[in-house]
This record gives sequence, structure tokens and C-alpha cells, in this order.
Amino acid sequence: MKKSNLTILIFILLVIIAVIIYFTNKSGTLKKELRDFAVEDTASVDKIFMVNKANQQVTLERNGNDWMVNGKFIARRDAINVLLKTLNRIDVKSPVSKSSFDNVVKNLAAQSTKVEVYQNKNFVKTIYVGGPTQDNYGTYMMLENSATPFIIHIPGFSGYLSTRFFIEESLWRATNVFNFKFQDISEIIVEQPVKPENGFKITSNNNHYEIIPIDKNIQKIDFDTNSVKEYISRFKNVNFEYLARDIKQSKKDSVLASVPYFIISVKDINGKTNTIKTFLRPGDGLIDDDGKPYEFDPDRLYGLLDNGDFVIIQYYVFDPLFRTYKEFYSTRQKV
Repeated sequence: MKKSNLTILIFILLVIIAVIIYFTNKSGTLKKELRDFAVEDTASVDKIFMVNKANQQVTLERNGNDWMVNGKFIARRDAINVLLKTLNRIDVKSPVSKSSFDNVVKNLAAQSTKVEVYQNKNFVKTIYVGGPTQDNYGTYMMLENSATPFIIHIPGFSGYLSTRFFIEESLWRATNVFNFKFQDISEIIVEQPVKPENGFKITSNNNHYEIIPIDKNIQKIDFDTNSVKEYISRFKNVNFEYLARDIKQSKKDSVLASVPYFIISVKDINGKTNTIKTFLRPGDGLIDDDGKPYEFDPDRLYGLLDNGDFVIIQYYVFDPLFRTYKEFYSTRQKV
């Protein structure tokens, strides 16, 4: 009798152990599948390709210290960083409920963005990114070759993630007009065509600074070196607001035929020059505090870049660069 009881006890224990092993293995397999959404080593990610169901697509590819957009433009560093951090931190919030499973799968098939991730030039994974959950605190996603969608989130972040996987090339492009380190600038030329006497050229060479007027009829001044150095430091992270893509060609031609407001060129120590021509922007119905129409937009201007891009720029960004020669007078010299 005792032997029979012992046998039964051993059998029960074996069954319990088998059940534990089964569910542990099943759980472990599931957890591995869930973890596959995230990309652990984003430092080795060198290419991300995204395409939506309308066949709009964008390729982001690492090129040295920069990322390129479709092989043509430098990408926005902030947007790239957000995308990489998102790929690194995404985690499963919960499985999709049975009641909404079929609809989620259909929506992913019809409206998702396909995201391919590459590391060290090798394909790693494909994630299908869908829309937000009803409460906007999760995002539907599914891995390629999987039939199981999940609700994905970033722990500690309240919101959905779909908008981080955008396709528009123009939104990925860096908006830098000037982005120079102080020590990398060798020359700055500023022209004001309507007032040529205001134009000047700054040269920087091994901590030696010089500023001279462009107009040869203007007498050279004793300049304030600190003021010149402070001005040179202003050419870091100077950006346009957006591309002026919606302007009619006739209006654009009219603007470009007008006299530029300021023309600013910066040459680096390698001889590369960045130039922007700025143009006053018509008021187009803007009204001042007294109810009178503005002749020109008080907040924004047009800009023409070296590559032909026609852009909108803001005074508050560019005003520190719109300087005149006389503003660099040394306080030791009477004006």
C-alpha cells in the first residue's frame, strides 16, 4: 500500500514538473517573439527603409557622422535620434484582444507602414506599423512572417508611435542653412544690396580676426575683436523654417527678380561655401495693431539656398546675422 501511494505521488510530481516545463517553454517562446520588436544595438543600425500602402517610401542611410535621406539630403539629426530611440525602446503592452483581432489584422494589411531595419549592411527585421489604439496609448504593430499583431508602447511614455515613422522626404531633410563650428569658419561675407555701404567681410585665421568693408569707398574702422568673435559664433545651427513649396511660380519669379535684402556667405577652412540670399516677403493681407496692412511680413522672409531650394526663414533666427559694418566699431573709437 505504501509502495502504491509512493508511486502515485511520484507520478503526480512528474505531471506537475511536465506542466511547469511546458508552460515555461511556451512562455519563453512568447517572450522571445515579443522582444523581437525592439532593436537592441541601434549604434549598428545603418539603414532604415520605410514604405506605406500608397507606395510612398523613404530610405534613411548612415553616411559617416550623418544620415542621408534618399541618398540626396542630410537628414534631421533630431528625427533620426527619435526614430532610433523608438526602435530601441518599444515593448509589447498587450496582445490584441480576440474581439478586435480580425479588424486590426485587416487594418495593418491595408494601412500600415512597412519598416525594414538593417545593421552593418545586413537585413535584420521588418515591422509593420499601424495606427493608434482607441485610447491613443498604444500602437498596433506586427512582425513580418507573423500572423499575430500586438499593442506596442514605450514604457513610461503616454501616446502612440505611428507619427514617428513618417515617409515625407521634405520632413526628414535637415533644415540647416549654416551649421559651423567656430573654429571651422575662415570667412564670412555679408552684403546688403540696397545699402552697399553696410556690407563687410570677416576673415578668421589662427585666432587672428579681420573685418573690412566691401565698399572700397568706406573707411576701415578700428573694430571690436570680441564683437567679431561673437558674431562668428552665431553661425551654429541656423535653420530655415520650411520649404516654400506651395508658392506659385509667377510669385516666386517676382520675388527672385527683386533686390535681395541680405546676402550671407560663409566659407569653411576646407574652402566650402554656404550662401543664402534673403528677400522681403509681401504682407499679403497681414494687419498691424492699428489696423493698417503690412507692406512686408514682419515675421518671415524668403530665402534662396545654394542648391536652389526656396525656403521660409524667420527674423528671430536670422536677425542676429543681419549686421552692418558700423556695428563692429570699437568703443574706443568715436563714431
